[in-house]
Amino acid sequence: MRCLEPGEADAGWLPPPPQPEPPPDDAGAPPPDGGPVDGGAPDASVVSAPPPLVEVKEPEFMNGDVPNVAKRLEKVSSDLAKCVADNGGLSGATGTIKLQFLVRVRGRAEGVEILDARGVTPDAQRCIRQFLKNRAIGTPSADPVGVTVTLSLRAPK
Repeated sequence: MRCLEPGEADAGWLPPPPQPEPPPDDAGAPPPDGGPVDGGAPDASVVSAPPPLVEVKEPEFMNGDVPNVAKRLEKVSSDLAKCVADNGGLSGATGTIKLQFLVRVRGRAEGVEILDARGVTPDAQRCIRQFLKNRAIGTPSADPVGVTVTLSLRAPK
């Protein structure tokens, strides 16, 4: 770690300020919906939405390149869709999430932040952010490389 020099402090490749982490689940407290405390079967009336179709748009890079990042994200698109479906789904027929993260020499997504989201619940956004955090993305051409990518979501037919 080192301090930023004056010329680096306003560099365009720096990530946005950190977003707050979701609060930890309180394991000892009863569920707010009055469900079973002992981890029994969930209420049968709770049904998750069908997973949306996820399209990974062409990523933008700052300070270098990360080859095949779009392919790696497409490989986990079904997991991303499940994340959305299990956490409130889409609020309409379509939705988008614009993400930004850094990739350093170790090849993992660091500092995953949501820049913009439309038509996606806050819980689904949090799930996607947590899912991608520290996920293997690929080796960057420089250290670090900023990646901005948009996920386009639409309800299945």
